[in-house]
Amino acid sequence: MKLKTLMMSLAFGALLSACGGPITEEGEVTEQEIGSTSQALCEGWDNGARYCTFRCTASQTTHYFAGYGDVPYGNCTAYANNYCGRTAVSVCWSKL
Repeated sequence: MKLKTLMMSLAFGALLSACGGPITEEGEVTEQEIGSTSQALCEGWDNGARYCTFRCTASQTTHYFAGYGDVPYGNCTAYANNYCGRTAVSVCWSKL
């Protein structure tokens, strides 16, 4: 009986440790991700940045940007995805 209890406890512990946070849907981008990318161009909307800056692929070295004020707050990711025709990477607000 003790062995069965021990095995059940270990199995339950393994299940709990394997479960992390909630899984985000593919293509779901939150505003927190915008501006927290690793590129040096990202200053963030709150710091006065108004250019929507992005790359279409991770291997691309050049960044595209929308003109000053052309993209309203909250629409940078949608604009970048539409422009690229796919999920854009390194999407953020920059001052250029």
